Amino acid sequence: MSIVTNKEDKKFLTKEELETLKEIQNQTQSLILELGEIEMVKLQTEKKHEIAKDFLEELSNREQQLTSSIYKKYGKSHVNPETGEITIID
Repeated sequence: MSIVTNKEDKKFLTKEELETLKEIQNQTQSLILELGEIEMVKLQTEKKHEIAKDFLEELSNREQQLTSSIYKKYGKSHVNPETGEITIID
């Protein structure tokens, strides 16, 4: 690696070194931006996951309530979800 100097004895990077430095800086900035975008997507996905879990719990509760209601009304039975036909289980 050579050091380029000018008349005032100031030292400067070579053209190649400066280009490499700028390339690394640009790539670092791009990576920081990409990581930020990934984090945003991750947070949005986590939020969607929480909403889906809450909805699943709500659906499960509704299913349990319906099952309990059907059991109280018809006794131990099996229901065909396509036709609504009830088969009483002895």
